[in-house]
Amino acid sequence: MGSVTIERSVELSAPASRVWAATRTPEAFRYVTRELLRITGLPRTGRFGQGARIEGWLLLGGVLPLHRHHLEVVRVDHAAMTLSSHEWGGVLRRWDHDIIVERLDDDRSRYTDRVLIDAGPFTMPVAVFAWLFYRYRQRRWRKLVRRAPAR
Repeated sequence: MGSVTIERSVELSAPASRVWAATRTPEAFRYVTRELLRITGLPRTGRFGQGARIEGWLLLGGVLPLHRHHLEVVRVDHAAMTLSSHEWGGVLRRWDHDIIVERLDDDRSRYTDRVLIDAGPFTMPVAVFAWLFYRYRQRRWRKLVRRAPAR
């Protein structure tokens, strides 16, 4: 089996600039993945910038080790509000993730996760998991923008 690309989008009741700023923080990453996945080695604070690298255990449910996970931020485009990462580990030969934030109007934005997955013979099961994972994450994004103060 070759690679597969999945894409999911959600409209958020928050300005694109606020969503874009949050996408680059470990705090938001932890919030939107909480209870489902956790990566050890994630910095506590700061911003993800181009060239940032994270290596740690990928933990299902925050406790069950799946594999050593490698994440490299390969592109941060502020004008296009796009962050791209290249990730791998375990059965994942390739997990190339784009986060795209689009302005809809002054108070609304669209957040999109697009990921290219290559996990060899496990590509389809991993793609199904990814689709469900991003659905969960995007529900958490809705909660995050409701609870985050406007800036």
